[in-house]
Amino acid sequence: MASLDEEYNQAINNQRDYLARLQDAFNKHCDEITTNAQNKLKTIPETNPETRQQVFEEQKKLLDEALAQLKTEIDTSTGKTRKKLEDIHTQREAEKIKQLENLMTRF
Repeated sequence: MASLDEEYNQAINNQRDYLARLQDAFNKHCDEITTNAQNKLKTIPETNPETRQQVFEEQKKLLDEALAQLKTEIDTSTGKTRKKLEDIHTQREAEKIKQLENLMTRF
């Protein structure tokens, strides 16, 4: 069984790795949104600024949605990790108190 210190460090490393994967997925998704918008713009003549503006607005909406989703996921996973770290810290403190109590009963 892993020590509490190892569990604490593992929780931090897991969150760091998860956030890196999340960022990679977010970047890929944003690149896809941008590529799709660029491809749409290629089919719309520059003499049609209203339709081109709609493509830009759609792109911005999709990027804003992706960012909101990323923020929500970061907040959720960070909250779960924080709770886990707090639980580990509480267990550490309980162990220290138990050790002190054991020392006190010897005297």
